[in-house]
Amino acid sequence: MAVRLGFVGTGGIANRHLACAQNSTDMEIVGTCDVILDRAQEAADKYGGNAYRDFDDLYDSESPDAIVVCTPPFAHGDIEEEAAKRGIHIFVEKPVAISMEMAARVLDAVREHDVITQVGYMFRLSDPIVKARQMLAERAIAMVQAHYYMPGLPNKGWWTKLELGGGQLVEQATHMLDLGRFLAGDVRSVIGKVSTVHDWTPPAGYEEPEGGLVSVKEGFEIPDTTALILEYESGAMGTLSCSLVPQVSWDNGFKVVAEGALVTIDGANASWQSEDGEFEEAAPSDWYDTVLTQFVDAVQGKGEATIPYEEGVKSLAISLAGYESVNRGGAAVELAEILPDGL
Repeated sequence: MAVRLGFVGTGGIANRHLACAQNSTDMEIVGTCDVILDRAQEAADKYGGNAYRDFDDLYDSESPDAIVVCTPPFAHGDIEEEAAKRGIHIFVEKPVAISMEMAARVLDAVREHDVITQVGYMFRLSDPIVKARQMLAERAIAMVQAHYYMPGLPNKGWWTKLELGGGQLVEQATHMLDLGRFLAGDVRSVIGKVSTVHDWTPPAGYEEPEGGLVSVKEGFEIPDTTALILEYESGAMGTLSCSLVPQVSWDNGFKVVAEGALVTIDGANASWQSEDGEFEEAAPSDWYDTVLTQFVDAVQGKGEATIPYEEGVKSLAISLAGYESVNRGGAAVELAEILPDGL
C-alpha cells in the first residue's frame, strides 16, 4: 500500500520531493501545506492532494502516514513535534532547526513517540560517495577541506537574519559539514571566524527583483564570509570556508586527504587517487531521489532510514558551535557543550 504523504512547505526543494512522490507507486500525495495558501494550492494542482495553510488542518483532515517538511529554518519545531505526537513519520529537510533548543525539543518528541525520521542530507546516499567512504574507512584521515562560494544572496527576507535562517553556515554549508561527518566521523571542537566584506546597502531608486540572487539587500544582518577550523574525534583536522560576496559563479568543493589517498567530491560524484590507481564515478541523474525513497521504504517496513533526526542535530551543532566560537572571540568550542544529552 502506498505511503500517504503530506508536504509542509511547498517552495524550492519541496518540488523535487513532490515530483519524486508523484512518480512513485509507493507514495500518495494527500496534502500540501504552506503559509502562502496559493503556493500550497499550486503544488496541489500540479502534484495532487488538497491544499492547506495550517499543518494541524492537514494532519486532522488527511491523517498522513508521513510528512515531508521543507520550511525555512525558523519555521521548524511545532510542525515536527505535533507530527511525532500523532505517530506521523517525519522526513525533514536540512537544517533541522534554527537553534539547539528547537532541535532538542523535536528530538525528545521523536524519541518519545518512536516515529521514523530521515533528514535530507542526500549526498550520503550517492553511490560514488558511499564507495569513497568505504575506501576511506581503511585509512587514517588527515584533512577534510570544504568550501561553498555563492555569487550573491538568495533573495528571501529571512535569509538576512541570523535568528530566521542562521546565515550561510546553518542554511547551506550544513551539507558540507554533514558530508565531513559522514566521511571522517564526528567532530570534537570548532573554531569560527566571520566577517562582512561587501556593502549590501541598496542604492537610491533600487528596484528589487522577485527572485534569484542579489548583490544588495535591505536589512542585511548576517556574515557574508565565514571560516571554520574543525577537530575531528579521530584526530583529523578540517576546514570550511564559505562566502556570499557577489562574484561570478557558484563554486563548491570538497577534498579528503588520507594515508595513501586523495578523495575529491564534486556534487554527488567522487574520484580518488591511491596506490591502487585512480577511480572516478558519476552518480545517476536521479540520485537525489534516494533519500526520500529510502525513507518511504522504511515506513513500509522494507528497510531502514539511515539518516535519522539525530544525525541532523549533530550536523547542526557544528554550525552553532562555529557561531559560539565567534561569540567567544575565536576560542575553540567543544561539540559536547552544544549537543543535547545522549548525543
